[in-house]
Amino acid sequence: MPYVITEPDSIKGVCETWDECKSKVQGVKGAKYQKVHDEAEAQALLKGTGVVLKPGLHVFTDGNDRGGVGVVIVWMSEKPHDDPTVVAEIATSVGRTFYGGVVAALGSVEEVEVALNKSRNVLAELGGLYLALWQAPANSAMTIVHDYEGIAAWMTGKWKANEPVVVVARCKQIEEDKRLDLSFLWQKGHTSSWAGRHDLARFNARADALATAGVS
Repeated sequence: MPYVITEPDSIKGVCETWDECKSKVQGVKGAKYQKVHDEAEAQALLKGTGVVLKPGLHVFTDGNDRGGVGVVIVWMSEKPHDDPTVVAEIATSVGRTFYGGVVAALGSVEEVEVALNKSRNVLAELGGLYLALWQAPANSAMTIVHDYEGIAAWMTGKWKANEPVVVVARCKQIEEDKRLDLSFLWQKGHTSSWAGRHDLARFNARADALATAGVS
């Protein structure tokens, strides 16, 4: 993956390796730089347009191996220069998400602990997806932004669910019952937004922080 330097103008540009980037920014006051996914992302940051959400409703989901679940619901207007509006933030846990039997075999503390031990962070990631769909208004369209590829892979049928089959099945049922128009967007976790506007990295990081807070 390349690196982009956006400030100062004297060293602005794209570097193919970390060594090249380091040689340019080392000792330069106010240097702003970061690793990017590809050339298109680098050019967006260089031009100052940044990585901007498309208009509509976006739900950022995340979970961790301690059972924390984080969700950020964001609305983006038709105007690309506007800042996205945060509709809601949720910091919770797998237990608080599933206790009470909303998903078969996850209704008690013991059952959740067993499932967490088996799947580690996967159950928490799916907990974020469940909450995203649970809060969604019927007949709505939304983009689920996730940093765990299984979210889209299971929901679109690319992967066949094994251990988390009960959660995936429940999520698909909610999608059908509410007649939701879902799209999925993968965002690499722990991506910096230091070099310029990066809505995907910004809200992914917030969902991650909420998942951490949800553990306690």
